[in-house]
Amino acid sequence: MRIIAGAFKGRRLSVKRAKIRPTSDRVKGALFSILRESVDDAKFLDLCAGTGNIGIEALSRGAKSVTFIDHDFQCIRVIASNLEQCGIYRNDPQATLINLTAQKGLNFLGRHQAEFNLIYFDPPYDANIYNACLEIVAKNRILARLGKLVVEHRKSRELNLPTLSTTGLMSNRQEAYGDTALSFYEWRESE
Repeated sequence: MRIIAGAFKGRRLSVKRAKIRPTSDRVKGALFSILRESVDDAKFLDLCAGTGNIGIEALSRGAKSVTFIDHDFQCIRVIASNLEQCGIYRNDPQATLINLTAQKGLNFLGRHQAEFNLIYFDPPYDANIYNACLEIVAKNRILARLGKLVVEHRKSRELNLPTLSTTGLMSNRQEAYGDTALSFYEWRESE
């Protein structure tokens, strides 16, 4: 696994030997091709961060800051090590590491009125936390008004998120890469 573009291009990242599924370079390249200049100077949230692969790529491509949330302390250690490979250390304001579950982490951010331009949400594909997390994002206004939220999921899995009609978030795009799909959400325009 490596950084594919930007200031840290070519840097190799460590992968924890456990039950994580790092986002492939193909999917990561497609994601950042779609996001393009919206990454520049963005506040970025890497939710269920795993190795930090996506968030570090965002920093490499010009994100102002990245908050990494993962419930596994070993993942947090791997992310810290991967950031150090890029010259970013624990006290650097560009990177914040939070060792909580996705829901607890989002509630923590909500209590601190955090807001992000881009959110990347990549839970284990079989996790049953999609709806709950998107509801917390909406309720706490964690996604900025003109922000984008991207959910990585199994292509064959129908996300079935009926609660989005009440949250104000709507899907405006879905792309598939093999068994992986990316669904893009934004705030629905006011009627």
